[in-house]
Amino acid sequence: MLEKITFPEHEYESIQNYLYKLGYCYTTRVYKEIGKYKVGELYIAPWGEILKIDEVKTFLKVSERPFYDEMSEDEKIEIRKYSEDIGLPYEFIKFSKSTV
Repeated sequence: MLEKITFPEHEYESIQNYLYKLGYCYTTRVYKEIGKYKVGELYIAPWGEILKIDEVKTFLKVSERPFYDEMSEDEKIEIRKYSEDIGLPYEFIKFSKSTV
């Protein structure tokens, strides 16, 4: 049985669109989810698709995050609150739809 990977429900459609159009998507993980997702491992999405973790990068400052300029101020604040502001790293994870 595969472990689940979670996302906010309001992001499901956007994630699915990225997976369909680009073949991959990114997510940011903070606090208790640091180290939870491993490169090469498969996880089941809330909507039933099998996702493969392609890459995990760890950062200490939100400003180091890829696509930083595309983030809203609310997204930056949210990530900072659970990482940089409390002295913890966060992970930027690339994942794709599994073909297995």
